[in-house]
Amino acid sequence: MNPVRNDIFINCGHIKLEGVLEIPGDGQSQVPGAVICHPHPLYGGTMHSNVTRALKKAFLERGIATLRFNFRGVSRSEGKHGNGIDEMQDVRAALDSLEATPTVDSSRMIVAGYSFGCWVGLRAVNDDTRPARLVGVSPPLNMYDFSFMRSNLRPKLFLVGDQDFVCPVSSFRKFVDELRPPKMTFILKGVDHFHTGSEDDIVSLVHSFLDAYPLQNTAR
Repeated sequence: MNPVRNDIFINCGHIKLEGVLEIPGDGQSQVPGAVICHPHPLYGGTMHSNVTRALKKAFLERGIATLRFNFRGVSRSEGKHGNGIDEMQDVRAALDSLEATPTVDSSRMIVAGYSFGCWVGLRAVNDDTRPARLVGVSPPLNMYDFSFMRSNLRPKLFLVGDQDFVCPVSSFRKFVDELRPPKMTFILKGVDHFHTGSEDDIVSLVHSFLDAYPLQNTAR
């Protein structure tokens, strides 16, 4: 059964953000949900990037609803680029929207992000208890401070390519070594920051993560 796709707008303060909500299943039962955050808007990043689509594919295959959205100032999203600070409001607004979706189980939510979206997304929810799982692809460790993640106790997946120029393997290993469990980390051979050709690997690794740390149904 194909997921139901809805093009939506998300209220975020005085602006609206463009988004795509896709819900698997029969439309009657509650399913988990994932907010997916795209790469840097000033370098062409949108919710349609190859990695955000790979993440979407992985989650939908697991019966998880997905909400991709464009950060402020991108395409039909209102506002202007906020250097990653204002964009944290966008992530929280997207999470609010997903949580309010009747067919989404708000106790089983994920925040996932790629590059800039990894930093903004995970930082935005660092003190937000709603996401039960966190996923980061190519965290831009050479550009942003990820020290906030060191004390995070939620199950988390991080992956990077061994040719990534904004997340060198040496920096990635140091970063993940300092993370507290539970965690899963992977280094993809021959892959750079853009992950062209490694999309299926991303899908497979997300499946492995969810096999190891499933989103338990808490419904009575």
